[in-house]
Amino acid sequence: MSDALSDGLPDDNKFDWECESCEKEFEVEVEFTPNYSADKIVWYECDVCNKKTRDIYKEGKIFPFPKALIGKEVCYECWIHTYAKELNNEGIEES
Repeated sequence: MSDALSDGLPDDNKFDWECESCEKEFEVEVEFTPNYSADKIVWYECDVCNKKTRDIYKEGKIFPFPKALIGKEVCYECWIHTYAKELNNEGIEES
């Protein structure tokens, strides 16, 4: 049936389909029920660089979260920079 759906639907959203198991023909009607939701746009200011962003990174929302940023809300750029720095520091072990 997914082949029939991927070929596109006629204007009335109905198509004929033959079941491979029982070899009977069926008229299939596809119904679409749109779902909508809306949230207020919230702008955050990065605690490190003061850049305004809609996508803020904070402890509990993203894992792993760099130890140096705990308690701060930061933009992606500051998060990835600090996380990469933290990974590089963990990779260097002194004997």
